[in-house]
Amino acid sequence: MKEIHQFSAGFNPGDAISNQMLEIRNHLKNFEYKGDIFSENIGASKLTFVKKYKTYNKSSKDILFYHHSIHSNVLDFLRSFRSPRVLIYHNVTPHHFFESYDLKMSYLLKKGREELKKMNEKFDFVFAVSKFNQMELEELGFQNVEILPITYQLSERFPKIEKSKSKIKKIIFVGRITPNKKQDDLIRLAFAYKSIISDQFQFYLAGFSSKELYLYREELERMLDFYDLRKNVLITGFLSDLELNSLYQEADAFVSMSEHEGFCVPLIEAMIYRIPILAFSGGAVSETLNGAGVLFKEKIFRTWLFYSIKF
Repeated sequence: MKEIHQFSAGFNPGDAISNQMLEIRNHLKNFEYKGDIFSENIGASKLTFVKKYKTYNKSSKDILFYHHSIHSNVLDFLRSFRSPRVLIYHNVTPHHFFESYDLKMSYLLKKGREELKKMNEKFDFVFAVSKFNQMELEELGFQNVEILPITYQLSERFPKIEKSKSKIKKIIFVGRITPNKKQDDLIRLAFAYKSIISDQFQFYLAGFSSKELYLYREELERMLDFYDLRKNVLITGFLSDLELNSLYQEADAFVSMSEHEGFCVPLIEAMIYRIPILAFSGGAVSETLNGAGVLFKEKIFRTWLFYSIKF
């Protein structure tokens, strides 16, 4: 049996890239391809087929998929093999977002983008998960870049709940707590909503918060105190699939201020749950929405609030 193995800088349950790797593995199994997932950094995963990258036993018959989003030692590790190699580009977040909060992360992102410039002709096939990412690669000289859309199994496995009747509006954003996703601007928007429209709302900021970005998390916490929003805004931390399903089903609106996205899976989730979407046009957001939702190119809160009255 032929084997197709996947490599990445990290693997964390619930992360968009990790979920994509799992879906690819499942699809390949249907075609009788065996394969494991190898990463440098592995989160709280108990999956036996997710392993440290140095444990990979090379074989020239293997096909190797590499998911690129940040610098790691995995890329240099793969360069030593003669096996057919496939690049899947998920985008690299611009490093400047992290400079004030995590210098190591900023460095890894900067180096990850520099490495991208040197990857041309190092892979037999190149894929991007969005047209936005495809254009980035083509601007760097990559040729024959194909689109490999995010594959995502949505939640028929979860029970449907009856939405509670309440005068309190429930607004959500789903995404890691990171500076590029601009949860700080979401808090500013919440303050404007409370000041101009009503204090009868709950804003849930759902997503994993890493210890490395504690400075950004502390900034958000201080903002909640400064704007007196403790009763209105909740930073939930990581949510299980079941908890996330409940949050989506209860939501009145999905709002995103993110300034950089290579795809943004939560927008797809919000559309599946038929939640009204207000989103800033950052990165691939407009492509992912493809005409759905209300898209903004400026952060003029009064304009956003005008549309928020409609939900």
